[in-house]
Amino acid sequence: MALNDGDAGRCYGRTMLRTLVAAALAALAASAAAGTAQAVTLAPADRIEIRRAAEPLPLDPTLTDPRWAEAALGGPLTDLGTKGPAAVATAVSLYYDDHALYVGVRAQQKTPVVAAQATDDVGYGTDDFVGVLLDVTGNGGRTYYFVVTPRGTRYAFAAETARYKPTWSAAATTTPDGWNAVLRIPYDALKLAADGPQRWRINVVRNLAATAEHESLAYSPLMSYQQIPQWPTITYDWRWWPRTQGVTLVGAIPPPKPRAEFYGLDSSGTDRNAFTTPSGTTVRRSPRDVGADVAIPITATTTFVGAFSPDFSNVETDQQTIAPQQFRRAFNEYRPFFAQGAPYVNAAIESYQPNLPNEVLFYSPSIGSFDRGFKLVGTKDDNAFGALEVRGSDPQSEATFDDVAFGFRHRKPDNTLGYWVDGVSAAHSNGDDRTWEAGAYGRSLASGLVYSAMHAQETGSFVTRPGDAQKNAAFIDIQKPGLEANLGFLDTGAQYNPVDGFTNIADVRGPDFSLYLTHSLKSGPIKNGELFLNWDRWLDHQGNVHESDADANLTLRMRSPLAVYVNDQLGSQRTYEGDYFSGGTHGYRDQQLQPFKTLELGVGWGEGTPNSLRTDFQEGPFGTYFLHQTTSTFTRALGRASLSVDYAGTRESMFSGASDGQWLRRFSFAIPLGPDGNASIGYRDVSGRGGFATPGRDLAVSLHRKFRSGNELFVNYGTPAANSTLDRLVVKYLLKVGGGV
Repeated sequence: MALNDGDAGRCYGRTMLRTLVAAALAALAASAAAGTAQAVTLAPADRIEIRRAAEPLPLDPTLTDPRWAEAALGGPLTDLGTKGPAAVATAVSLYYDDHALYVGVRAQQKTPVVAAQATDDVGYGTDDFVGVLLDVTGNGGRTYYFVVTPRGTRYAFAAETARYKPTWSAAATTTPDGWNAVLRIPYDALKLAADGPQRWRINVVRNLAATAEHESLAYSPLMSYQQIPQWPTITYDWRWWPRTQGVTLVGAIPPPKPRAEFYGLDSSGTDRNAFTTPSGTTVRRSPRDVGADVAIPITATTTFVGAFSPDFSNVETDQQTIAPQQFRRAFNEYRPFFAQGAPYVNAAIESYQPNLPNEVLFYSPSIGSFDRGFKLVGTKDDNAFGALEVRGSDPQSEATFDDVAFGFRHRKPDNTLGYWVDGVSAAHSNGDDRTWEAGAYGRSLASGLVYSAMHAQETGSFVTRPGDAQKNAAFIDIQKPGLEANLGFLDTGAQYNPVDGFTNIADVRGPDFSLYLTHSLKSGPIKNGELFLNWDRWLDHQGNVHESDADANLTLRMRSPLAVYVNDQLGSQRTYEGDYFSGGTHGYRDQQLQPFKTLELGVGWGEGTPNSLRTDFQEGPFGTYFLHQTTSTFTRALGRASLSVDYAGTRESMFSGASDGQWLRRFSFAIPLGPDGNASIGYRDVSGRGGFATPGRDLAVSLHRKFRSGNELFVNYGTPAANSTLDRLVVKYLLKVGGGV
C-alpha cells in the first residue's frame, strides 16, 4: 500500500527516533556491562554500633550535647545517583536507652536549603530531608521509616499499614553550612517483640531536593537510584541495611494497650447518601453517623483489629485517569481496616509478571462498602501471619458477601529462603469462590541468584473445570551490580479469576524475560541511566498468541534538574468476542489480534522538588485505533502553599476514519495550617468520551485539623475521587483512645 506524504514523514520520524533510542540503549548496555566487569567498591561493614545513653538526649537540634560528637559516624554518605561518595558531608550519631532511639544528624549543604512543607505527613519528598529506616525483626517483617525536614516537618511510614501515625518527635535548625536534625523514636511507636538483645537493622538516608540527590549510609552496589516517593523502599531495601550490635533492652517494651478510634459524623446535601469506592464506582446507601475501629493487642506483635459500622464517606485519593491501557487497572487501598496488616494477609513474597501490577488473591479495593470486619495480624520470630473476615451488602443490588482471607509467610533473616501460603473463601449471595496459593523462593548471597515458584488453585460455583482454574509460575533471576536479569514462565488457566482477587490476564501460557541495567557516570552531563527491557510471549490454551510484548524503557537523569524518558512498546493482544481477559470463557469465538506499537517521549524538570514539570507524549497503533496521548504535570510552591496542575489529552483515530478524544484538566491548591492541619481545594474537568474516564466536572474542598489530644476534625465538601461533584458536606470528628489504631 502506498504511503502519502504525511504517512511517509511519520514513518521516517519514528524510524529516526527508534534509531536514536537503539543507539542510546546500546551505549547504556555496553557501559553497564563494562561497569559490571570492573571491580566494585565493597559495601560498608554489615554491623553498626548504637551506643547506650545513660541519660536521655535532649531534643535540641543545635547538637551541643557532647555525646553527639563522641558517637558521630563522620564523612559523606553514598550518592546513589553516582555510586560514589556524596559531594557534602553528613555526620550521623546513634544512641538508645530503655525508652527510645535517638538520632542526631549534621548535614552539610552547598545548595540552598529547600523546606517548603509545613504540615506533618503532607507533601513528602519535595523538601530536603533526613530519614531513619528501622527493621525491628531483622528479616523485613516489620519495617519503619521516620523523616524530618529542615523546617521540622515530620513524616512516618510502616510497611504493615498505610495509616501509620505514631507519636514521636523531631526537631531541626539551619546552620551556616547546612542544617541539623535530631529524632527521638519511642519504643511504643514500634512493635518490639521482647526485651533483651535486639537484632535490628538500621539505615539513615538523605534527600537534597534542589539536585534530586539521594544518599544512603548503607550501601551495596546492587542498590539503585529510584524516584521519590518510590525511594526508599522499606519493604525491599532492608536486606542492605547494616545490623545493629550492642543493643540490649531492659524493661523497655511497653505493655501493649488496647486502642480505638470512634467517629461521629454528620452530613448534608442532595448527595449525602452517595459514596465513592476505591475502584471509582459510586454507590448510594444511608450514611452512617457513628462507628469505631479498635485494635486489641494479643501479644506485643500480634493484634486483633475490628471495624464496626465503618465510615465510608472520607475518600482521600484521586485515582482518575483518561489513559487507555490493555490490562486491568490496580487501585490503592486507603481504608483503615483493610490497610492494617495488608502485607500479612497477602503474604506472597515474590511476583511473577515484572511489567504488570502484582496479582493478589485478596484485592480489597474490589470490595465496596462493608458493615463490619475482624482481623488478626502479627509476626513471631521469622514468621508473619494475618487472617480477616469481612461482611457487607450492596443495598442497590441486594447482593451480600461474607469473605475470609488468610496468609502466612516465613523468611530467614539473611533472606536466603522464604515460603508462603495464602487463600480466600468468598461467600457471595450469587455464589461462592475459594482460592489458595503456595510458593517459595531461594537466594544465593554469593552468586546473586534468586529462584522462585508458586501454585494456585480456584474452586467454587463460578468454576466448571477446576483444571482450567489453576495458576503456576516460576522464575530464575540473577542480580549483579548494575544488572538484573529475570527469566520466568507463566501458566494461568482459562477460568482462573478469583472473585476477591486481582488478576491481570488469564488463559496464558509461556515465557517472559526482563533485563534491568543501571549505570552511573562520574563526569559529564548525564548522572545516571536506567534501561528496562521486557519481553513475553504467552499463548492461549488453543496455542494461539494471546499476549506478546517487547518493551524498552530508557531513563537518563542529568546533573542538572533535567531527566529524559524514552519508552518503546511493541506487542499484540488477542480478544475473544471483544474480551481480552480469557478465550476459554468465550469458547475462543470471534478472535481478533490487536496491535500495540507506541513510542513515548518524556521530559522532567526538577522532579521531586516543590517546583517541577513533567510532560510526556505517546503515539502509535493501540488496538483498534491510532493513539495520540499527551500528559503534563506542573507543581509550584507559593510561599508555604502549593499548586499542582495536570493537563492531559488523548486522540483516538479509528482506522475506519472516525476519531474521538478526551481531555483532562485538574488543579489542586493546598494551604498548611501549622504542623497539625491543612486545607485544600481541587477541581477536575474531564471532557469527551474517547478515553478511559467518565466525563464530568468535580469540585472537592477539605479541611483537616489534629488537636493536642490526638483527636482529629475533618470537614469535606465532595470528594476528589468522584466522576462529578457530589453535593455532600461532611463534618467528622475522630476521638482516639490509647493513641488510636
